[in-house]
Amino acid sequence: MWGTEFTSDFRLASGASVYLHTGRGTSTSTHRYWGSGAYIWNNTGDTAYVRNSAGTLIDSCSWGSSGSYTNC
Repeated sequence: MWGTEFTSDFRLASGASVYLHTGRGTSTSTHRYWGSGAYIWNNTGDTAYVRNSAGTLIDSCSWGSSGSYTNC
């Protein structure tokens, strides 16, 4: 399993949203960038998991092969 971590000062309030981008960009409070120049997501479907600093699953988002993005 692999992924990216947010900085220790990143906080997401209950009910708030954040956009996760695979590519490069400047992270803000509502848009976070992984900084990868390579493909990350599986074209037939994939799942992103959000865990707290203790590793506890907080949320997840899955999608299939249609479309280039999803909203969860």
